[in-house]
Amino acid sequence: MTVRPVVPFGIGDVVTVAEQHYCYGLGTLTLRIVKVGRREEHSDGLWIHLRGVELGHPSGARQRRVLARLEAIRIRPVPALGAHVPARPGWQCTGCGESWPCRVRRDRLLTEYADDRAALGVYLGLQLVEALTDLSRQPAGDLHARFLGWLRTR
Repeated sequence: MTVRPVVPFGIGDVVTVAEQHYCYGLGTLTLRIVKVGRREEHSDGLWIHLRGVELGHPSGARQRRVLARLEAIRIRPVPALGAHVPARPGWQCTGCGESWPCRVRRDRLLTEYADDRAALGVYLGLQLVEALTDLSRQPAGDLHARFLGWLRTR
């Protein structure tokens, strides 16, 4: 009987992986986990499929799928405040399961962008554009209300 190693991270955790320990990319990868996939045994060890939001990328946070060596993945401690990110393609919050942006995330965004509401609108508009590709069957008006409509009421 083969004992499968326990995966020491889960949805919402932020992990880092050195360049030589994941396929394919350049530099150290920092990823907020959205989905932990299947494992694969290779000659050089156990690898795992991950999906998440790449943090620290020059063009901003972006969705990413990677295959990484399990033993090389390092958990990066983050405060619990960071857990409310969207899990694509359904755009549910990884922190609470509500439709993203959830109440907690909206409150945090208002605090973070307190001095620049226009920038908050631009950020949410960009998220809406991303969501339109995943949620193409939902009415555009409903998505607009979900992503931007709450800004007017505050």
